[in-house]
Amino acid sequence: MSAIGFPTLGPRFRRLAPFFLAGPISGPLLAGVLLNFKEGRPVLGTLYAILLAEVTIFLPLITAKLGLAVI
Repeated sequence: MSAIGFPTLGPRFRRLAPFFLAGPISGPLLAGVLLNFKEGRPVLGTLYAILLAEVTIFLPLITAKLGLAVI
């Protein structure tokens, strides 16, 4: 691909690319959960899981509450 002018993708992006299907924010967080548990770092994986839960559950609730307060 680099012969036609497209840069080659690095190994880090290739490892994280499938997780971006989950979304631009939740995808990297999901990757953090899975890869850290897989590589033997359960504390860091748990922190990523907590942040993922906050983003997927509490962020829409806070946004809805603020939206209703504007009306």
